[in-house]
Amino acid sequence: MEEQKLEYNKLKLELKAAIEERKEQEKEWDRLQQEIFDKETEYLGGNSSSYHGTIIKGFDGFGKHTHESSQNFSDKDRIFSLSSSLFVKQLEGLQEEE
Repeated sequence: MEEQKLEYNKLKLELKAAIEERKEQEKEWDRLQQEIFDKETEYLGGNSSSYHGTIIKGFDGFGKHTHESSQNFSDKDRIFSLSSSLFVKQLEGLQEEE
């Protein structure tokens, strides 16, 4: 009986450690997804003084001296950050809270 109790306590500690590890990995995953979203926003938005195009939108503006808005893209252009269904659900949840 004592041996079973020791085994139970050992497994309980391992489970707690595994749950903590999973929480840490989920935090890291969320951080990485947010970083991808932010980098993609930066890339797609460009800089209004140096906007020439992107591989996604094309380079029609290359060589033109126009000052287009730096937010000249839509969610349809997000091929990386919106490819994660979990991240999309998180974004939708944040938008509903606002």
